[in-house]
Amino acid sequence: MAAGALLAAMLAGCVAPGSQDGAAMRPPLDEVLARLPGEAEGFTRGITADMEANQPGQGRAIDYATAARDGVAARAAIATVMIYDHGMPPLPPATPEANVVAKLEEGVAEALSPAPGRSMAERERHVLPVSGGGPLQCAVLGGSYGRTAMWQQVCVGVAAGRFLKVFVAVPERQRGLLNLDADSFTRRIALAARGAVEMAAR
Repeated sequence: MAAGALLAAMLAGCVAPGSQDGAAMRPPLDEVLARLPGEAEGFTRGITADMEANQPGQGRAIDYATAARDGVAARAAIATVMIYDHGMPPLPPATPEANVVAKLEEGVAEALSPAPGRSMAERERHVLPVSGGGPLQCAVLGGSYGRTAMWQQVCVGVAAGRFLKVFVAVPERQRGLLNLDADSFTRRIALAARGAVEMAAR
């Protein structure tokens, strides 16, 4: 049985669809998105893309970007926050690590998919502890878009009964100028999505 199907079967036995426990574990998407900050670690929130409307389970994607400062152009660093369930029952905070890693693999494969002028490779992985649930699993990528050296990070975890994916991308040169801390940004987003507003504000 595929990992996704196995997880769905396990969760279906723990949380009945439409039950009060399930509703508490997975609040409405609008409520979860409202928790996300307008600004975090130098990033400013932008537009939201609603994939859920046409493709149930695909969730929504929120754009974040850095503002112009210190001689660095606006949107030098960008980030995408995705919250989705892929049709699975509500995910508990203690969702098995293997299932989170499987979603990380999907995110890495997407980031490494061939595209004209793009050459990226995975450099390393690390675990990002976040209060209110299990840690996020992260992969760091490096390479180039044309002649521009690029740095990227993809992190996946669980928040509000769904999968949470945070993607950050920045040219290597601007990364140093911005003093970018992708882990801190990702942690702020995860805390907020989990409803840990007080902790996220610290």
